[in-house]
Amino acid sequence: MVLKKIYGSEKKYFSVLLYFLAFFIISAPAWSEEKKSLLSLGVSLPLTGQDSTQAVKWLHGMEAAISVVNHEGGIHQKQLRIITIDDGGDAVVRHNNLIQLTENEDIFGLIAAFGYNGTKDTLRIAEKNSTLFFGSNTSMKSSGPHVKSNIFTLRPDADLEMDLLVSRFIQDTGKRRISVVYIENEKGIEYINGVRKALEKRQQELLLAVPVSMENPKITSAIDNILVSSPDAIIIAADLNITNDFIKEIRQNRSDINLIAVGHTDPLELSEKLMNTGLGVVISQAVPFPFYRRIPIVNAYAAAVEAFKDQDSSIEMTFPGFEAYLNLQAFIYILKQSPSLDKASFIYTAQQQFETDLGGFRFSFSKNSHTGSNQIFLTQIAPGGFVTPIRNFSEVYEYHP
Repeated sequence: MVLKKIYGSEKKYFSVLLYFLAFFIISAPAWSEEKKSLLSLGVSLPLTGQDSTQAVKWLHGMEAAISVVNHEGGIHQKQLRIITIDDGGDAVVRHNNLIQLTENEDIFGLIAAFGYNGTKDTLRIAEKNSTLFFGSNTSMKSSGPHVKSNIFTLRPDADLEMDLLVSRFIQDTGKRRISVVYIENEKGIEYINGVRKALEKRQQELLLAVPVSMENPKITSAIDNILVSSPDAIIIAADLNITNDFIKEIRQNRSDINLIAVGHTDPLELSEKLMNTGLGVVISQAVPFPFYRRIPIVNAYAAAVEAFKDQDSSIEMTFPGFEAYLNLQAFIYILKQSPSLDKASFIYTAQQQFETDLGGFRFSFSKNSHTGSNQIFLTQIAPGGFVTPIRNFSEVYEYHP
């Protein structure tokens, strides 16, 4: 059973009413004992609005992980629960939600924030209130040049992810001419800076960086500009629709350039839009392929999803669900190793993790590093719009118009 309390834009007032009705129906001592048996984690998610489809998948991954550990008896005699508040993707609502969680709810920490903006705001509140945060950092430069003792992020930040990606491309292909098209916002700028640093580290220069705006991307102009640089590869750091439009149009001009999309939570979103036009497009990921069950952690995820269908039949195996599941699995692993359930013990135990293997996904923390993973995983769009894993760039399909 998953223990969770959900506040949402449509359910919020009804949930709060039930919450207080329950308070008056049960006795105070019983409620006190129930709270003592719970360990609560908080998250604000866009469960309604534009990003709700992916956010629900993300929540399902967390719920599947918690369901398993609770079924096995919990941790240190406590059941885990997620307090989830819907923000609808609104920054002001998300800020208020996070204040509610950190100041008015008895939570152990904030967990697995979703998306770039959601993670940025969660990190800001966690740092301000010294609240424990554990989760994905969605490739942002999470906490500046100094390690914050209460912040743990599982995936590489933008600089490390781009360093790993550029290194893989150069090593696998022997090619070095790389240009970037990027969205003009904080996320896009972090990616472009990461690519530039990765190339400079290898005594190479970025050929060209072409910005596009969300409101008026001017795809044709961006393509005309970037083709002048004669790149071997174009890294595309933009939102789903701009990435889709850019790839479709550039494929009408050139078919011999490696196209690499970064920053997408779910590559299936892009592949379903592009279908065969996307053949050979590489999509960088921070987690292993979530459908390859020979990987032990993937097999465990599949079993957790199947078991959770009794509680929510809509759950399925997905890329965002698997990343959220890994967030919780790493958190749970550390929590089980902690001698007691307090923040200091958790932080100390987390910092002792070195090459901890969850069954095909490794993470490490230390006193000087709270970025857990230095791995990226490559996927590509295959014939028919399917997504498949690849080991290196030599396995990329050739696109033929």
